[in-house]
Amino acid sequence: MTRKVFIAGGTGVLGRRVVPLLLAAGHDVTMNVRNDDAGEVASKAGAKPLTVDLFDKAAVGEATQGCDAVVNIATAIPTGAAAGLKRGWALNDRLRTEAAQNLAAATPAGAQYVGESLTFPYVDSADRWIDEATERTYSSATESIKATEAAAAAASGASLRFGMFWAEDSAHNAQLLAFARRGIFALPGNAEAYSSWIHVDDAAAAVVAALDAPPGVYNVAEPDPVRRVDHMAAVAAALGKSRLRGLPPLVVKLGGPPVEALARSQRISSAALGNSVSWEAQHKIVDTWD
Repeated sequence: MTRKVFIAGGTGVLGRRVVPLLLAAGHDVTMNVRNDDAGEVASKAGAKPLTVDLFDKAAVGEATQGCDAVVNIATAIPTGAAAGLKRGWALNDRLRTEAAQNLAAATPAGAQYVGESLTFPYVDSADRWIDEATERTYSSATESIKATEAAAAAASGASLRFGMFWAEDSAHNAQLLAFARRGIFALPGNAEAYSSWIHVDDAAAAVVAALDAPPGVYNVAEPDPVRRVDHMAAVAAALGKSRLRGLPPLVVKLGGPPVEALARSQRISSAALGNSVSWEAQHKIVDTWD
């Protein structure tokens, strides 16, 4: 089924994969862009560029008129030292709250809304599988996720709870590898804890598949998550090192709730999405480091 799709966040790490997939599927794509360079990229790809202030409710409403689907994957997740500061999350929080509410409210009746969420709020579940009904707790860095999921629910849409992204062009992966070259695995948490990732190509395929998903929340993670110690060994081997050192527990204590959330053991199941639409993750991240 060919759709007219409006996408917010089409220039990000995830969006750069989603837009070509939408176009390849024959969809008519209008892509929100912030500057002329992004507009040129969109045009060359075959999408229609449109500059819209996502915090302007009226402008968003006008942009989505006549659309069959609205895809909201706009984020501004900070990296480096900014990630440890509350103000570093300000823009991302506005996108998850105000912008998400505007986009969901502007989704035409009968159209599909797909929004981005995260798995991080799930409680530490040791080696137990985590599904969408598992308890969640929130911190200052993830509190706004409740708002973005509420917006999707109000539009009778689908919220995709992504695991940690793995992408060669991701700033977060670049930071992780930079620390690894210095002998440190910079993901906090016990070495025996489970860590659930999602390859960005699989995440993009999930977004496109979710155009046909029933309303609800869906986990999106790799097919068989493994423990941090397995990732440490894989990264060390890829870099020609004998081993990597983990972060000391004090880092979690000093980092507070946002870092504690990253340290949780999360063995995420994506069965609900796979059972609802034609999608299955193809990449096991522990095999990708090489």
